[in-house]
Amino acid sequence: MADDFGFVVVHVPHASTLIPEDYRETILLDDKRLWREVRRMTDAFCDELYDAPEFTNRVVATHSRLVCDVERFRDDRHEARARWGQGLMYTRTRYGRRIRRYDLALRERILAEIYDPHHARLTEAVNTALANYGKCLIIDGHSFNANIIMKPDNIISRPDFDIGTDDFHTPPELRELLCAKVRESGYTAKVNTPFGGAITPMEFYRRDKRVISVMFETNRGLYMDEKTMTKSGGFEKTRRMCHELMRCAADYCSEA
Repeated sequence: MADDFGFVVVHVPHASTLIPEDYRETILLDDKRLWREVRRMTDAFCDELYDAPEFTNRVVATHSRLVCDVERFRDDRHEARARWGQGLMYTRTRYGRRIRRYDLALRERILAEIYDPHHARLTEAVNTALANYGKCLIIDGHSFNANIIMKPDNIISRPDFDIGTDDFHTPPELRELLCAKVRESGYTAKVNTPFGGAITPMEFYRRDKRVISVMFETNRGLYMDEKTMTKSGGFEKTRRMCHELMRCAADYCSEA
């Protein structure tokens, strides 16, 4: 009989490319520059990479992060990227080009229509897992560009998989188990490199140890052509590896 993984919540925040026309009108980039930024910023196909069938509790963002980045803190004062124009409502591209003007009314609309409903779904999913199982594992599924990933010290770091952790919500044993799983499978792994952290709803953030969270970041060079934003021949192999990591994390939490 298959294990009951109802305590697992799969979160995929950046896979969508949807930019509705009414939001497109607020973006200053022309179509060519917008498409370039969409290619750069979308975690393309992560809704498929992290779709292992035994994990049915899924919260997948409906809109492109260029409309609303649901992974950011709600309050810009708590969001490190907000100073660079990349809070939950982007005003700058990754490389600093203005993408839209700051508009408080637009921000409030984005909160009401996209951000708050998304986080309500995520919080409800976590609450349901806690009520039914007394624990919850959040698997946060992402990807990163294969090229030009620069750290502050200018060292290029491009592992195959990045395991993102939170000091409060990610047990060290789980972190080490996942890194070992990646390496045993013939891939390279790093922790919190090139990106770090693991999402937890604010209701539980740094408060409830029953909520375990881990982020999986997959190198896009393993599974897609970033120039055309299409799947490569390595897609299914990479997908299987992502599924194995999901099961590895869930098995750990089942026994914890």
